[in-house]
Amino acid sequence: MRTDKKSYSKQGQYITGIDGLRAIAVLMVLAYHLQFPFAKGGLLGVTVFFVISGFLITRILVSELGSTRTIDLKKFWVRRIRRLLPAVLVMVSFLIFAGAVWNRVLFTKTCSDLLSAIFCYNNWHQIFRNVSYFENAGMPSPLTHCWSLSVEAQFYLVYPLLLIFFAKFPDWRKRSACTTLLLAILSMGAMWVLFDPSHDPSRVYYGTDTRVFSLLFGAFLAFAAGDGSAKRKQKRTPASCLFRDAAGIAGLLVILYMTARTDGYSSFLYRGGQGLVSVCTVLVIGSLLNTDGILSRLLSAAPLKWISDRSYGIYLWHYPVILLISGGKKAPLWVSILEILLTILLSALSYRFIETPIRHGIIGKSIAVIRGEPETKRERRKQIRTLKRSIRAVSAAFVIAAGVLLCILFVPRENALEHIEELEQQEEKAKEIARRKTLEWKESAKPNPAQAGVETALADEELLSGLRLLLIGDSVAMGATDEFYSAFPSSISDVAVGRQTTEIIGIYDTYVNVHGWNGDGVIFALGANGLLYHSLDTLRDMLGPDRPLFLVTVRVPYVSWEGPNNEEIYAFTKARENTYLVDWYKISEGHGEYFAGDGIHLTYEGCQAYVNGIKEAAAEVYRNQ
Repeated sequence: MRTDKKSYSKQGQYITGIDGLRAIAVLMVLAYHLQFPFAKGGLLGVTVFFVISGFLITRILVSELGSTRTIDLKKFWVRRIRRLLPAVLVMVSFLIFAGAVWNRVLFTKTCSDLLSAIFCYNNWHQIFRNVSYFENAGMPSPLTHCWSLSVEAQFYLVYPLLLIFFAKFPDWRKRSACTTLLLAILSMGAMWVLFDPSHDPSRVYYGTDTRVFSLLFGAFLAFAAGDGSAKRKQKRTPASCLFRDAAGIAGLLVILYMTARTDGYSSFLYRGGQGLVSVCTVLVIGSLLNTDGILSRLLSAAPLKWISDRSYGIYLWHYPVILLISGGKKAPLWVSILEILLTILLSALSYRFIETPIRHGIIGKSIAVIRGEPETKRERRKQIRTLKRSIRAVSAAFVIAAGVLLCILFVPRENALEHIEELEQQEEKAKEIARRKTLEWKESAKPNPAQAGVETALADEELLSGLRLLLIGDSVAMGATDEFYSAFPSSISDVAVGRQTTEIIGIYDTYVNVHGWNGDGVIFALGANGLLYHSLDTLRDMLGPDRPLFLVTVRVPYVSWEGPNNEEIYAFTKARENTYLVDWYKISEGHGEYFAGDGIHLTYEGCQAYVNGIKEAAAEVYRNQ
């Protein structure tokens, strides 16, 4: 996430303002994971990081190509490994030990993602890993955020090869710049096309092909900006400098606005939003190239420089710290402050004792001193001191590595949910019951009290047993399948693991137009796996004005869409006729006994309470009818 100052200061003046932009980006990500309300779109900080990295790395590569017409790939890749890997290894080792002692679920997920984080394929690992939904339940893996490091590492691996190829042509700069821009546009288009709100967006969010456009936009800027030479500076007029400052300030304001107002899972981000942030970041960096500009002076403040120097460590450590302390749930302010302070402390230690010494070549320098032939007593004493320090460092590394290996091999692993095989079997059972109930609906012409206009008052149990409701839900509702059918024996519960909210449109259409369903009402029990998008308005319109719609709020403490989904449900039930609230979030408040280890799926007590909430809402509606 950072590029060494020495590496790119050689091609021109050191761009101090980029330190401030980098600091803002890492603070955006930190605020997002702390679930601060003013940073709903804080994950856009990663996009800003990508553009910065693409610009600075390409600046280094173009400078080398301009001088030698080639790139020393070994030197470049070793420098990247030396910059990224040591801090990751330290962080992973800490997580293994901490998880083994304090949190076995976190330990299990760390072990699962360990190799992908170290060898920089974490993003594809998260897309293609063959892990069941229930094994993945609960708090996220503490290495989830390593996906962005993997995207950058893959860019560092491939992009220099592309530049070496174009360096064979006389107009290599123009060819490289045009190809870079074309690839960026294609990548952004791929994100747009592949995004489907009815499915998990992980493929689009984590894919190198759908995220590399931000790095490529930064790379294109490196070509467009040139080498920052004095000749180019002389061409800058006061008017052009003022325009660049205005464009940069506008770009930064757009980024901050989207951070505050755009939800991280909205369709807009995948259909132009990420590209807009990338372009705005290009405008900001373009403005910062004028080191005498207003924006450059603002972003060159010493506190921002301090944060920027430690931004890589802050990015690495903040997510594991949050998961270890608050479990990834929204925490009280004092807990968030504690998490921030601990993150800063660990990142400062990493910067001081791991990143800086290794980046400055302490390993190679130590080997050179040890292997040298001292000519004076002073040199001999230095050699002995270096040898002793090296032995201590190697011994400590060996002990830590051995400890990590022993933990991985022998510490028992745990999942957030127990009896995973039973839960997976429960899903198949729920599907089979739904199929049988659908056939019974087709074959039965028996009227029910809700439709027949029976004038005599019925007890609630009798009333509910005759209702023909259609519940469409996810794995939370799936856990309460037996309790639901006990309360509503004439109804259908169509539930599935990992179901997205927008899938309800096709499911309801199938029941009505294929199976001929014409029941008494629909229960919307989705929202645990993603945003609602347009599903509520569309479903309400499909139901017509006379059929009741029940909306169940969600409790999913580890994700950012819990609050937005519940707020939308509250507002929708107030605004639309014949739409009723089942407030599971309120019902379950303070009842830890309702939930399994992941804090989302239900225990037996939770299933009873969940269905009782639906019963109370349905009884009130149909009793009045």
